[in-house]
Amino acid sequence: MSYLDHLRELRNRLLFCFAFLFSSFLVCFYFSDIIAKILINPLFQITENDGKRMIFTSLPEIFTSNLKISLFTSFLCSFPLFIMQFFFFISPALYKKEKKFFSPILFLIPILFTLGLVFSYFFLIPVVWNFFLSFENLLDGSLNVELESKYSEYMKLTMNLLFASGLSFLFPILLIALAKLKILSVNQLKKNRKFFALGIIIFSAIVTPPDLISQIGIAIPLLIFYEISIIFIHSFILKK
Repeated sequence: MSYLDHLRELRNRLLFCFAFLFSSFLVCFYFSDIIAKILINPLFQITENDGKRMIFTSLPEIFTSNLKISLFTSFLCSFPLFIMQFFFFISPALYKKEKKFFSPILFLIPILFTLGLVFSYFFLIPVVWNFFLSFENLLDGSLNVELESKYSEYMKLTMNLLFASGLSFLFPILLIALAKLKILSVNQLKKNRKFFALGIIIFSAIVTPPDLISQIGIAIPLLIFYEISIIFIHSFILKK
């Protein structure tokens, strides 16, 4: 296949991905109210308030937030397709052994990413919301301090936590792929453990809100995945 043929194939695959993303965006925007209720549900389950409400401070805020929600959800729906198209594009350059090794990973990536979303939605987000809500009424009743959550800020914070958690669950895939391609070795992972740990802490601080709870909630799985990746690489990749 010539260089121009590769470019045409890349163009076609990108156009296909964009068309799927746009189509899923339209569907998600149509159901944006339902998606928003799902994202808001963890907060309302904690507050247990009959008068469930949120506020918005600008006229287009709900509309623009729903656009972001729809784009975010459509990206999550399109993510497996993006991975498949990327793999199909690079597969002609891989050897049979490499194809055999990376094919299961192709299906494992969306599974792990989804597990990260589930972990964030059912565990991390409730813990973080409980932490934030614990600051209500800290003045012993002398001043009534209650939450009036802003719609756009809440959605932004929730989507950031979901996406950060999904990415963190892909961390072992990255390490295993780099080890298979001989870019990293087990000795490098062991010797530079403290530098990777520092990088994980910095990553957790960047992608999460400025609170210790959410940062720990992202950092701990990453550190666990790091150690599991070393064991997996040593047990399965080096022995092949």
